[in-house]
Amino acid sequence: MALMTLMRNRMHFVLWMLLILFLLSMTIGGLVGGANIIDEIFGRVNPADAIGVVDGTRITPDEFMRAVNQRMEQYRSNGQELDERQMHDIRNEVWDNYVQDILLYQKIDELELIASDDEVLYHLRNNPPPFLLQNPTFLTDGVFDRAKYEQAINNPQGNEWVQIEQFMKNTYVPNYKLQQFIASSVIVTNHDVRKNYIKENIAYTIEGIHVIGLKLKDDLAEPTEEEIQLAYFADLELFSKDETRNIRYVSWKKGPAKSDTARVKEEALEIITDLNTGSDFAKLANQLTEDPGNQATPDSGRGGNLGWFGKGQMVPQFEEAAFAANAGDIIGPVLSRFGYHIIKVHDKRQKNGKDELNASHILLKINMGSQTRESLRRQATRFSYDAEDYGFEAALDTHKVEAQKAIHLESLSISVPGVGFLRDVVQFAFNDQTEIGSVSDRLENDNFYIVTVLDSIIPPGTKPLEDVKNQVSRKVISENQKTAALDLATEIKSKVDNGASFTDLVSDDRRLELVATDKKKLARGFNSIGRSHTLIGALMNSEIGDVVGPLETARGYTIVKLLAVASFDSSDFQNKEVSIYSTLINKAQVETFNTWLTELKSEA
Repeated sequence: MALMTLMRNRMHFVLWMLLILFLLSMTIGGLVGGANIIDEIFGRVNPADAIGVVDGTRITPDEFMRAVNQRMEQYRSNGQELDERQMHDIRNEVWDNYVQDILLYQKIDELELIASDDEVLYHLRNNPPPFLLQNPTFLTDGVFDRAKYEQAINNPQGNEWVQIEQFMKNTYVPNYKLQQFIASSVIVTNHDVRKNYIKENIAYTIEGIHVIGLKLKDDLAEPTEEEIQLAYFADLELFSKDETRNIRYVSWKKGPAKSDTARVKEEALEIITDLNTGSDFAKLANQLTEDPGNQATPDSGRGGNLGWFGKGQMVPQFEEAAFAANAGDIIGPVLSRFGYHIIKVHDKRQKNGKDELNASHILLKINMGSQTRESLRRQATRFSYDAEDYGFEAALDTHKVEAQKAIHLESLSISVPGVGFLRDVVQFAFNDQTEIGSVSDRLENDNFYIVTVLDSIIPPGTKPLEDVKNQVSRKVISENQKTAALDLATEIKSKVDNGASFTDLVSDDRRLELVATDKKKLARGFNSIGRSHTLIGALMNSEIGDVVGPLETARGYTIVKLLAVASFDSSDFQNKEVSIYSTLINKAQVETFNTWLTELKSEA
């Protein structure tokens, strides 16, 4: 079979997903510049035509949902079950990708970044995208094999490269050019490379004292009301809040009813009857058990076999019934927190003076049945109708249910206290059509049916001091501890400069922590101090014997003495210089591009 035919048949899933994204990107690219700007300016956007508009470019519901479904299918194909929160996250992820892609395409058009055929060929040969580098067709022993790759490029078997070439021309190369354009301002100097080498490779030996703010808390008074108020008003912007909304809701928990327990017990009794009339236990176990541990391989089960086990290894109800039975007995149904068990005892023995038995079981879980689900659904629906017609309070009384409160919901909230993830409740509360007293339809998540009423709307403003007093108080305490640590560290530095030893100073003061002689490379944190960019900078500019500080740390302030510095290995530096430069420039370029992209999004 020709290599490229093999590639089409065996191409890694990632490649096809990227090509799907490429086709999506072509659609997005076609959107750019195609919107009716007059409609956008005056807000005449039909929700059936667009779920969003990014700088004049519409995102249509069909395209958006197609992309969401493709992303979900990618997760499911990897064996992942998706819950509501994950699906919400996927929708947000797809939305963010749409926004980013549209903005990038607009910028690419603005800068007139296009790819010639020669550039496409150059990048295919010299800078292939990751999905080609990782494609199994081009790997030998798990490593990209350039010879195989070159052979495939030089000997096409048909039009198998057309889509990839389109992807390179319309997406990959223009995006590469844009990133290079944004990153062109990044500079890494020889000094930067040398500095990084020293931090990563040269050992510094220090000793010192660490003054930790938290150790001074007993010496400091509690913040006064005046201090708290001053701190609150000094940082008033930190306590601004958007509009919030308060709701009440009634919930009906999804779960099995007594009738479901009775139904599952009846099913278990029917299975026991079949077993007692000759049915094969292992075969029925593989067909019926809901114990996930029974799955030996994707295609075969364990026949319910649990092997040998002793007392204390199973849930009490199971253990009591199993150990009371005789070898060969089939017993049950036995109810535990997992559901109903049908148990077959194969053999019993004593090992090391302890009873053991070998058994198999069939587990039937007690899940909510369709009738129970429909009953809960009807209760929630009737309550919603009555609350809409006669008022929420009257419905509470009529249906003999209690409401729970959820206060200060924000427009971007995704969960509701007491019921968990339920974005629909928040969307109802913040819908333009929702007024105070409005009642929702029946809403639901994986665990509850819910009906809610909007109680109040709190306009945007500043959180009152009472709501944030503990937060402000903790900040004042932290700042006071930091100030006290700096004052004490300054005093310690003066004593050290006058000849006092670190050891003597620590032995006389419980508030101080000794940094015993410690030899480390600067990229690692020193004992007690941890990593401190301030300390690293100070040590790199110090001479042996210098005492530096006070220097701020994550927990307070430190005073350290530089005892020794390992010699600089020029040969090793030359060997690593190119690699260090490459790492630094790549990191700086990525950071620059991400910063630029963040600003682009904020201005869109």
